[in-house]
Amino acid sequence: MKYDHKVIEKKWAEKWEKDGIYKTVDGDDKKKTYVLGMFPYPSGDGLHTGHVRIYTATDVLARFMRMKGKDVLYPMGWDAFGLPAENAAIRDGVNPMKMVPKNEVNFKRQMQMMGLSYDWDKTFSTTSPEYYKWTQWLFLKLYNLKNNKGERLVYRKEVPIKWCPFCKTGLANEEVLANGTHERCGKQVEEKSMFQWVMRITDYADRLLYSLDDYEWVDEDGKKRKGLDWPKGIKQMQKSWVGKKEGVKVKFGILDSGQARMTKEVTVFTTRLDTIYGVTFMAVAPEVVKEWMDEGLKVSNDIENYIKKALSKGERQRQVDEKEKTGVKMDLVAVNPVNGEEVPVFVADYVLKDVGTGVVMGVPAHDERDMEFAKKYNLGIIEPTQKVAEQLFKKTGSEPFMDLVDKDEVFRQLEEKGLVEKSVNYHLRDWVFSRQRYWGEPFPLIYCPKCGDENGVVLVDEKDLPVKLPELKDYEPTDTGESPLSRVESWVNVKCPKCGGKAKRETDTMPNWAGSCWYFLRFADRGNAQEAWSKKELTKWLPVNWYLGGAEHAVLHLLYARFWVKAFFDLGLLDFEEPFLRLRIVGMVLAVDGKKMSKSLGNVVNPDGAVEKYGADAVRIYEMFMGPWGQTIAWDERSLVGCFRFLEKFWRLAQRTGESDPELVAELSRLVEKAGRQIEQIKFNTVVASLMEFVGLWGKSKTGLGKKDLRILLTVLAPLAPFMAEELWYGLGEKESIHLQKWPEMKVVEKQVVEIAVQVNGKLRDAVSLSSEDAKNEDKVVSVALESEKVKKWVDPPTHKATARRRDYKVIFVPGRLVNFVV
Repeated sequence: MKYDHKVIEKKWAEKWEKDGIYKTVDGDDKKKTYVLGMFPYPSGDGLHTGHVRIYTATDVLARFMRMKGKDVLYPMGWDAFGLPAENAAIRDGVNPMKMVPKNEVNFKRQMQMMGLSYDWDKTFSTTSPEYYKWTQWLFLKLYNLKNNKGERLVYRKEVPIKWCPFCKTGLANEEVLANGTHERCGKQVEEKSMFQWVMRITDYADRLLYSLDDYEWVDEDGKKRKGLDWPKGIKQMQKSWVGKKEGVKVKFGILDSGQARMTKEVTVFTTRLDTIYGVTFMAVAPEVVKEWMDEGLKVSNDIENYIKKALSKGERQRQVDEKEKTGVKMDLVAVNPVNGEEVPVFVADYVLKDVGTGVVMGVPAHDERDMEFAKKYNLGIIEPTQKVAEQLFKKTGSEPFMDLVDKDEVFRQLEEKGLVEKSVNYHLRDWVFSRQRYWGEPFPLIYCPKCGDENGVVLVDEKDLPVKLPELKDYEPTDTGESPLSRVESWVNVKCPKCGGKAKRETDTMPNWAGSCWYFLRFADRGNAQEAWSKKELTKWLPVNWYLGGAEHAVLHLLYARFWVKAFFDLGLLDFEEPFLRLRIVGMVLAVDGKKMSKSLGNVVNPDGAVEKYGADAVRIYEMFMGPWGQTIAWDERSLVGCFRFLEKFWRLAQRTGESDPELVAELSRLVEKAGRQIEQIKFNTVVASLMEFVGLWGKSKTGLGKKDLRILLTVLAPLAPFMAEELWYGLGEKESIHLQKWPEMKVVEKQVVEIAVQVNGKLRDAVSLSSEDAKNEDKVVSVALESEKVKKWVDPPTHKATARRRDYKVIFVPGRLVNFVV
C-alpha cells in the first residue's frame, strides 16, 4: 500500500474537525498545562515557514503534554489591529474591515492543513468588538489606577515623540530600531512634539527587573522555581532596556565666560563619583541647551545650527552614529565642586536629554566617548583615582579631597554643602500609547470642557462599551497629525455622559500592542460575555507554562504584557504577576539564498507548495529537524526531500508486522525515554534524529516489530507526524484516535553491548565492545583496551627494542562512553 499523503491528510483533517478531538478539557487544576505560540498578524501573504516552525513546535509540545495526562489549553487567535494591516489595506485599496477577516480565514486553513491541534472554539481576533470591548474596559481600569503619589497610570501630556512621516503616526521608543528607523515600515523616524496618551510604565521599572530573576512560582510537577525560565539573552535585553543605574546627582556651577549672559547651577548624574577629580569638560545635550536658550541664553549662529541638525537626527541615530563625536564650545565654564577648577562647556549630540540629566561631566580617562571627544578638541586628560592616590601617598595635597580615596567620604562632605544626593536613573521611558491612525481600538474617552478631569476627559460608561470603530471609506492618515477619525463628525461629536453638553470623542487609537498585552488571558475564558475573564478560569490555566516565539518582541510585546499583568495584579484582577513562566525563542528561517525572507526580494517560502508536494507531515518533520530550536537556518528543499523519504520508509516498514526483534524492542525503550525527555527540553531536532536512527535499525532487522510494539512507536511519532501516525494506528484495528492515547511507559533496557572509544592523549586510537555492565567498570575497560594492538603500541611499546620501556600513564574514564590514556 503506497503512502499517499494527500488522501491521508485530507481525510484526517476533516475527521478531527468533525469529531472535535482537540477541544479543551476542564479537569484537575493540578494537571494543567498552557502551551502558547505568539499569535500572528494575519497578512494577505498567509503563513510563511517561520510561522510553521513556531506553531509546529507548540503543536508537538501540546500533543505530547496531552499524552502525558495533562489538561492542555492550546489556543490560537489573530493579532489583527495596527499598522501592518492598515498599510496593506491602503496599498491594496481594500478596507481593513474587509481585508482582515479574509486573511484570517486563509491563516486558519493553512494551520488546519498543517495538522495543528488548536481548540478553535477559543479563537478570536483583536479587531472583534466583542474582544476590544474588554480591551477598552481594561484601559478604563488602568486609567483609574494611581500610584502612591496620587498620579494616574495613564496621563495626557505634550511630549517629544518619535514620529514616522511615512506611517504618519507617533511611536513608542521601543518601536524605533537602533538605526533610527521604524520597526514596521523601515523608514527614518523624526522627532515631534505632540499631545499624547502615555502610560507610566516607569512606575514598574524595579518590579520588571526583580521578577526576571527572583519571581517565585511552582511548576507542573509541584517543584518550586525562582526566576523566569527565559533565555538569558532576552532577560538581558529587558534589563538593558530598563537600564537601572544607581549613582549620585552632583551640582556644578555654570559661569559666563563671554557673552552668554547666564549664570546657573546644573545637576550631573554619575555612577562614579570617585572620577570627579578627572573632569576636564562638561557636555550638554542639545535639547537642554535649547531650554537654556528659551530661558535667555545667548548663543552663536554655529551653536543654533548645530542644535537644529542634532535634533533632526533623533536620539537613536545619535546613539549609534559611528562618526566622530562632535560638539561646539560655548561661552560658559563649569565649576568642579570638589576643587573649584573651571572647565569648558560644550553642546554635544552624543549626550541625550533623557539619559541621566542631559548634562555629562567629561572624564576622558574613564569613558571612551569622553576620550574621543577630549582628543578631538585637545582637552586635558587626568587619571583621577591615580591623582588622589598620589596625593594621599605624598601627603602634599592641600585641597579638601586630595587626601581622600573613599568615595563615600567624598559624598559625605559634598552632601554637607548640599551639592550631592543619591539617585537612581533608568533608561526606560513612559510608554507613548496613542496612535494617529484609523485601524486600532478607539479610546473610551470623551473631551468635555465642563466635566473633564485633569486630562480634560470623561470616561465612557462601562455599559456603553464597546466604543465601536466606524467603517470608513477614507481611512488614510492625515498630514496634520490627527487621526482619520477626526474627519468623521457624526462619530466625533457626542453628548457628555455627565452633563449632557457638547463633547468630542478622543480620535487617536490605541497601538496594536494593546490587544496583545492581554490576549493570553482571554483565551482561558473565551466565551465569557459578562467579564474579561473569571477568576476561576484564570486560576486554573494561568500563567502560561510554555510560550514560544521570536526575539524581535523582547522589549515590545514581552515587556508590555509583563507591565499590564503587574498592573492588573495591583488592581486585584489577577493573583499572579508574571504571564509567561517559560519562554523559548525560535531561530529565524531564512530563504534558500540565506537572506531574510522578504516579499520585495521574492524569496518568501509559503508552506502551501511544500505541503502539496511532500505533505504536511514531511514539512513538520523537516521544520523540527532542520536545526536546534534557537538556531537561524536557511530553508533547504533537499533536506525536506530527505524527511519525506524517511516517512516513506517508515510507512513501508509499518506494513509488515510479526514477532518483535528483542534488540529492536530494547532500542525502542530507549527511544521512548529519550524522545519524551527531549521534547520537554525543546530539542526537537534530536528527537527526529533518534527516530531516524531507529527506523534505520528497524529496516535492518529480520523480524521487525510486532503490532504491540508498533503501537508504541506510533505514539512517539504522533506528535511530530500526526496524520501518518493516525492512519497507521487505525490500520492496526484501533477505534479511538492515537492523539487521545497516553505516552507509552516502558522500562528502559540498557544496551547489551556498548562501544567504548579508546583515546591516547585525546586522540582516538580504537574502539572496544563490552557488555553494558562491564562498560561501567574502569578496570575491565582498561584491561580490554590495552589488549588492542592499536592502543598498546602507544601506551606499552614492544620490549624487543633496547630503548623501549613501559610508559607511565594516567587514565581518564567516562563510564559507558570512553577511556583516555594520558602518557
